[in-house]
Amino acid sequence: MASFCNDALKKTFGPIFVLAALTLCGRASAQTFNVYEGLNALENNWADYSWCSDDLSDTSYIYEGTSSIQVTYTAAWQGLQLVSGSSFPASYFSGLRLTLNGGKTAGRSINAYFLVNGGQSPSLDLKKFIQGGSIGKNVWRVATLPLAAFGIKPTDTVTGFVLQDSSGAAQPAYWVGHVGWVSAEPHSVVTVSVNAGTPLRAVDQKMFGVNTEMWDSGFTTSANTTLLSQSGFKAYRYPGGSESDAYNWATNTTDANTWTWAVNFDQFASVAVPNTKGQCFITVNYGTGTAAEAASWVTYSNITKQYGLKYWEVGNEVYGTWEEDSHARKNDPVIYATQFAQYYQAMKAADPTILVGAVSSPGEDAYANYSDEVVTNPRTGQQHSGWTAVMLATMAKLGVTPDYIIYHRYPEYVNDCDFTLLAGVPGFSADIADLRQQLKDYLGSANTRTDIMCTENNCDAGTPGKQMCSVVNGLFLADSFGTVLQTECKSFMWWDWINGQATNGDNAPWLYGWRMYGDEGIVSPDWTQTYPVFYMEQLVNLFAAAGDQVLPATSSSGLLSVYSTKRSDGSIRLMVVNKHPSQELAAQFNFSGFSPTGPAAMYRYGIAQDNLAKLGRPQSVSSSTITTWPTRATVSFPPYSVSVIVLAHHK
Repeated sequence: MASFCNDALKKTFGPIFVLAALTLCGRASAQTFNVYEGLNALENNWADYSWCSDDLSDTSYIYEGTSSIQVTYTAAWQGLQLVSGSSFPASYFSGLRLTLNGGKTAGRSINAYFLVNGGQSPSLDLKKFIQGGSIGKNVWRVATLPLAAFGIKPTDTVTGFVLQDSSGAAQPAYWVGHVGWVSAEPHSVVTVSVNAGTPLRAVDQKMFGVNTEMWDSGFTTSANTTLLSQSGFKAYRYPGGSESDAYNWATNTTDANTWTWAVNFDQFASVAVPNTKGQCFITVNYGTGTAAEAASWVTYSNITKQYGLKYWEVGNEVYGTWEEDSHARKNDPVIYATQFAQYYQAMKAADPTILVGAVSSPGEDAYANYSDEVVTNPRTGQQHSGWTAVMLATMAKLGVTPDYIIYHRYPEYVNDCDFTLLAGVPGFSADIADLRQQLKDYLGSANTRTDIMCTENNCDAGTPGKQMCSVVNGLFLADSFGTVLQTECKSFMWWDWINGQATNGDNAPWLYGWRMYGDEGIVSPDWTQTYPVFYMEQLVNLFAAAGDQVLPATSSSGLLSVYSTKRSDGSIRLMVVNKHPSQELAAQFNFSGFSPTGPAAMYRYGIAQDNLAKLGRPQSVSSSTITTWPTRATVSFPPYSVSVIVLAHHK
């Protein structure tokens, strides 16, 4: 995260985020996931990339709300194009539904097609899909475009759609009153399979991580430490985002400031060391610091004070222009790699037992800051200028191998969408696979000495809106945690513990949630509020513990994520995430290599628990008991909820 409170506005992302203001979603009570509902704007981060004359706020004909989209083709082959910046799996939907009105003129010659897999689907005559066979005069008619009719398979990814003139000439205006995606028919029963005989990996303590900050004036108070203990976080990061690249640890100041921060290093350690047993990430100052300064910090921490802190990062997101950087060329991967070698040597000399990490980003062309820095991938023969590719190639030449690389993930920026946030969680796996491939390509066999760590994660890197404090972000935490457990990544750290509320983020009515503000923190600065992510962290602690074995688990529905772990006592734990905003989903569980026996303990947090806070009542993770667990058991899960089930093994 870029900085204190809401100062993450300087972030820009790699190619997937270039379109900036796009996505799709629906209200929690809706059966469709809407793009336009007559509210004078596209909803849920969708964007208009049309090459025709259109007006999203026209009031000539109104189907719902206060407006409709007026579309006019003033020349041949023009098109209305609405695009989502986050591609989404076609499997979630059966089609697209629009309501159309011809105004004073009936009929039109229009073809429709979808943007799919980076290209486009076949273009088909829109009339085939309109009730009544054509756009009507002064009447609203529904057009339903089945994805299958356009050759779109459930495994395809969709980014948008186009309505294009097919007459070869200008056409009179027509109006679009509603645009919404039609949900695929929900499974009557979702099939879940768990294989207890083939564990994937062990759970790492660093998976239960949170960023703590030097600006948290109450960090050492009993109110704060009590909540930290209750939350279940077992790994901390300090001193806090972009301020790390201007921070002098010895004086507890940044830049030339004479005032000191609220939490100095010793105060941080007084809480962190007993709570984490040294499993902490310390970010040393790359932006304005030196290798000698970083080494002196290691010496003070681990030799003088015997804190035993294990993980040390050189800089924070230094590929980004939002980071402070006093080097000859800012945000230069060659300079960074060269400096990293010096930091690495000096810090290891102070304490050879520490692990030193380098800043990275997925994508060989992401953050290509300098066109004169080009490297050739030795496996593919392709040239790249992205931060990670250039950095790793330079490190290989210098003969230095980082102990780990640092990865941050924020899927959204300012404009939010509940559906694409949750549907996009598998992006974690793709990013981590990309990073490992780059390590293999540029470091060769030495890549096996480098781990991958996620040290920041949250839904949005921009001004926080209501989604960040809603149950949706809690689902995102749990689903992301379960997903990362399927990868090789050895840490999962949330941004952040305490930050601050903002009311100027995305608080749109189509987003789920009743808090009309955002907060990147997990608890409010006065400790009076605990947001849903707090309780989701408690749930993931019930689901997994350091040393547990991660088991393969599959679900037949993308809206019901299921994860499984096995404890040393032989018990199996399931974490089930229902990502549907309004439908209860039932699942039938099938086990291989495990015979469950009742009773089973059930823990849950979702809409019902979160709404207690709205009523001013205490929240908590609910608990119940399933008295018997029959063979091929079927269990129902409420909408927007996370459930953990603990099953004893039948001996």
